[in-house]
Amino acid sequence: MRTHHALDRLINDAEQNLRCFHPPTNTLRQAVLVRIRNGYVTRTFRNAYARTDYWKSLNPAEQSRHIIRTLSRQFPNRVFAGLSAAAILQLDYSWSLHHDNVVFVTQQTGTSARTYQGIRRIHASTTTVTTMLHYRTGSGIGTLFLALPPESPRIANITIGGRKPEITNIVPITSPAQTLVDCGLQFSFMHALPMFDSAARRKLVTTEQIIEVCDQSRTDCSRALRLAHYMNPLSENGGESLCRAVIIEAGFVVPDLQHAFTNPDAPWKEYRVDFVWHTPDGRIIVLEFDGTAKYVDPTMTNRRNIQQVVNAEQEREAGLRKAGVSTIIRTNYDETVQRTPLIRKLFEAGVPMVTMNPFFERATDADGQAT
Repeated sequence: MRTHHALDRLINDAEQNLRCFHPPTNTLRQAVLVRIRNGYVTRTFRNAYARTDYWKSLNPAEQSRHIIRTLSRQFPNRVFAGLSAAAILQLDYSWSLHHDNVVFVTQQTGTSARTYQGIRRIHASTTTVTTMLHYRTGSGIGTLFLALPPESPRIANITIGGRKPEITNIVPITSPAQTLVDCGLQFSFMHALPMFDSAARRKLVTTEQIIEVCDQSRTDCSRALRLAHYMNPLSENGGESLCRAVIIEAGFVVPDLQHAFTNPDAPWKEYRVDFVWHTPDGRIIVLEFDGTAKYVDPTMTNRRNIQQVVNAEQEREAGLRKAGVSTIIRTNYDETVQRTPLIRKLFEAGVPMVTMNPFFERATDADGQAT
């Protein structure tokens, strides 16, 4: 295949700025078609392309972000919403939600303009527009979330570290609260709770802001309000949020999160657990959500081998039992998604049910404190 310097520059610029490329001339479009046929280039969306090897190296969420950044340059007046806004905010959620490769944009009620079939409109009577700004740093691309519309003069005059940054992408999105409400109405409780938890953990939203969006909506927002009720910033990752969603939907008492136990024989050793229940009969039940990464990812294992990690887990369990823990349950992502294996373990361990102990059911505020 002959080298095409102009196309190579276009591709390199797109990859450096974390987006797809769009050939602006007929000559470049013909060159792209040749490279699509031989597999060097992939069509990622309408009028959007990427080098195939580069595209395959991206996870589904990052692929979606590349497409959105590209579209925001082609159509700067579009405001991205729903799952697309959640992707730009980098909230926690299952990548499987991107299975149909759809981009979501907001639309004021009554607008009838047609769009490409890969675009899905979310209707809203009012929309608060915020902006995700991407700018070049010495090591790559930085991001800055601004509670301002992209046309705000403050964005044009923004400085970072006392200097005016080289802006690479400006992406208008719905506010975090509106994004969560839209996703809460579209997706199941177990798929949406990780988004709510991660937004609360990063202090992007408050319960009051979600309620305000729901108050202004003409749609039944009960599903979003339920998610706001259970939203907890103490959930450390999407897997833990997914696990807690299954626990809640199965009718078990909502566990306390990130509780710390101290080994009485070694007071300097503290063990923080993912989930804990203190039962009326005095038992303490702990549930640990294990990710494969804790056994194989060097950054998670401090470069210890698997046997060393297993030995540390056994020492941890012994310390927890000395601290008064009655039962330790372990689960993982696969058991959580299948639901039944996790629910069976909870039943066998005697985790209390809400219907049996109604006083356990309580609200938490955005800081995770009982109200």
